[in-house]
Amino acid sequence: MKKHSTIIFICLFLFFNKKGEAQALPIYSQYMFNEYLINAAYSGTYDFTPVIINHRNQWIGFGESTPKTSSISAHTGLGDHSAIGGLILSDQTYPISRTQIETSYGYHTRLQSGNLILSMALSGTVNMLQFTREADMTYSEIMNDEVDIVNQENENSTKADMNFGIVLLNDYFDIGLSIRNLLGTEPSNTSLNNSVERVRYIMLHGSYLGKNSSRNRIGIIPSFVIRKMGIIAYNSLFEFDLNLKIVYRNKLWAGMAYRTHEKAICTLIGMNMEKGFIGWSYDVGRSELGSYHSGSHNIAIGFHLSGKENRRIRNQHPYHLNINNNRKKFRLKKHKSGI
Repeated sequence: MKKHSTIIFICLFLFFNKKGEAQALPIYSQYMFNEYLINAAYSGTYDFTPVIINHRNQWIGFGESTPKTSSISAHTGLGDHSAIGGLILSDQTYPISRTQIETSYGYHTRLQSGNLILSMALSGTVNMLQFTREADMTYSEIMNDEVDIVNQENENSTKADMNFGIVLLNDYFDIGLSIRNLLGTEPSNTSLNNSVERVRYIMLHGSYLGKNSSRNRIGIIPSFVIRKMGIIAYNSLFEFDLNLKIVYRNKLWAGMAYRTHEKAICTLIGMNMEKGFIGWSYDVGRSELGSYHSGSHNIAIGFHLSGKENRRIRNQHPYHLNINNNRKKFRLKKHKSGI
């Protein structure tokens, strides 16, 4: 337990260190079940209200020190052009725990071309962070065997921030930009401050739904996410997620993804139902840290509450492609016998 906690503590220090190549938001593969997690501008773009619960067990094999991330989100259309949404996210990674509450307002309008919809959203967040200090668990004690007589108490902090998102979409594709922690600082690469802080960062993402045909029972959705910590001055690290999802009759789907930062390969499967879906993913990391654990599991359960049919923004979206939903019937051919 202590050995595992020490490894995770060092990893967290490097992840949150301003000089480290950190991933500031624990979304990982969860956004593949829920686009709202990376960009609130998706709110209100469906003809139903999605309520989605996510839970992720990361780095299986670390025992009680295994990082865990849970979230619940919902969003819905409001009037003809507006949308509202909300998210509660809890990230537990001993000795750090973080809770985030987010509420958003979105607005979308059809552009003059008639085929494109522009959706924008502004969200406010409250981030509550707690660092639990124990004997032999401060950074100086782990790295230098020196007792830290200054930092021996638990630390709690609450910070408010804002996010901005924009998405351009139609029946066949969507592409968006999300800027997180607008009120956070833009640190420099030469900063020597190693405290855990919010870092402003940016995400570019998109997916292609294709001109699927109702004659086919299979649809394909390729997608990507590019992350960069800091907008201008901070490091030049770019993280890429490349994803491919295959859908059968809008009932069953499976996919694969690759994340460059963790060198992680992710497989996912799921099933759509009349009023929701259930999905599961498994990640295998190929980085140095991957040798210490047995992968990560993520399960998602979604509920689709009734919405206004006349408020449909687009006729095709990741939960419903323009493909044949009918079950194929197999019949044995009768052969005539002759004399």
